[in-house]
Amino acid sequence: MSGKQPGPIVIVGGSTSWPRRYEGLAEALRELSGSEVRIAPITPLDWLLGFVRGHGQLVFEVATAVDKALLESDAKKAVLVAHSSGGAASRVYIGGDAPYGGRRYSGHRRISHLITLGSPHLVKDEWPYSLLKEANELFPGSLHKDSGLRYISVAGAAADGSKNPKARKAYEKIVEDGSVRGDGVVTVESALLPGSEHLVFDDLFHDPKGGPWYGDREAVERWCPDELRRDDRIPQ
Repeated sequence: MSGKQPGPIVIVGGSTSWPRRYEGLAEALRELSGSEVRIAPITPLDWLLGFVRGHGQLVFEVATAVDKALLESDAKKAVLVAHSSGGAASRVYIGGDAPYGGRRYSGHRRISHLITLGSPHLVKDEWPYSLLKEANELFPGSLHKDSGLRYISVAGAAADGSKNPKARKAYEKIVEDGSVRGDGVVTVESALLPGSEHLVFDDLFHDPKGGPWYGDREAVERWCPDELRRDDRIPQ
């Protein structure tokens, strides 16, 4: 058994997902890491309000979930696992020098890892999603990589847009040419944050409706880094 316990893990969901969708993912991470796992209480209604009023409150909810997780832990830093558009909210929370929504977030001081699961990071210029645009402008790429924050981008490639019209249509909301591979919602290229570690799995879909997805126990076993596992010894 490794002597170092990973910090608490906070899951940040996407804009169309209710927190209960991530209960299986939370349980898998809890078993693998031995750490406390929280699901940020963000709902599709919160995202909808964000599109109307701005996403400041939504990012504040991420900050609150991290604060609560750390208050109940002996750790100094938490792990963020973000699915879909939750990746943009997490990047804004990690923040930097620029303020957002009237607050200056410094989540990079409280986060050891950002793991994004099928999160759109690179999108075409006319993409209307303001939070992602702001994340890319204010906090581009793997901004705090050099200070020790580990960025991991996980992409699924189970749906080929050149053969799947539904996937192609979804992809062309974020890229010009949808005849590429992705998870059925987000293309591989879009899901890989510049400067991060890249993991691509040919059999994973964006959510459980498509088939095997990022939150399945077998998938978590594949993308969860060794240092977050209950026993992180590497066999010699």
